[in-house]
Amino acid sequence: MNKKSLLVISDGNGVENKFHKWPFFLKLLTTKTLNLINKSIVGSSNELILYQLVNTIKEQNIDYAIIQWTNPLRVDVIADDFWVKQANIDPIYHFNIVNVLNNNWWITSGSQNTYIQEYHTKYVKNLHSNLRSMSWIMAASDLLKTNNIEYKFCLCYKLNFISPFDTILKKYPWVWHESNQGINEFRYTSQYFKYDQGLAQPHPLIGLDWIHRVLKPQCDFVDYDDNAYYNIEKSLLKNV
Repeated sequence: MNKKSLLVISDGNGVENKFHKWPFFLKLLTTKTLNLINKSIVGSSNELILYQLVNTIKEQNIDYAIIQWTNPLRVDVIADDFWVKQANIDPIYHFNIVNVLNNNWWITSGSQNTYIQEYHTKYVKNLHSNLRSMSWIMAASDLLKTNNIEYKFCLCYKLNFISPFDTILKKYPWVWHESNQGINEFRYTSQYFKYDQGLAQPHPLIGLDWIHRVLKPQCDFVDYDDNAYYNIEKSLLKNV
């Protein structure tokens, strides 16, 4: 049986480090039916998530997609000589330069760089950032539909929809435990919140719980034997 391809794009909530994130467990659970392609980037803005989607569809055949939108208050910049110098002196995000759509981008996330902060305080403030993100979400939906890719949208963090976009956005195939809320809000309602360590992303058990209680029931192309879930759960619980 030919496995279908599933594209996942998120920010650090989807990137593997010393802690397993939810795409890792989703890959384990669906390994018999899906080939999971993870294009998440640490600290990514929603703009870069859209560009990653464009880039991946251009290069690979994709059957399904799960796009997990993040904090609108992020900006990523094309890494010309000026921005490379700024990246090099950033104490936290100096490593975070990636190539997307044939351009190198500095993924600044929460950088306290003077110029990044000036961008937020003088040029593109909270409301403007939210409106931009909603435009990128709408563009992603159109792109996925045009390419006949079945998809689900979800969130890393709560996102308040703003008129006039709200009536359009709410018609999209969202996955969430409560309207407009993300996996980072789910952590507080998860049965495994007691194991959470207060890090930027939820504990691995919470990510696994989110798949089983939120993603699977609302996503037709995510299917697995519940015994596989319980075996992973049992293994994780041994280490807490």
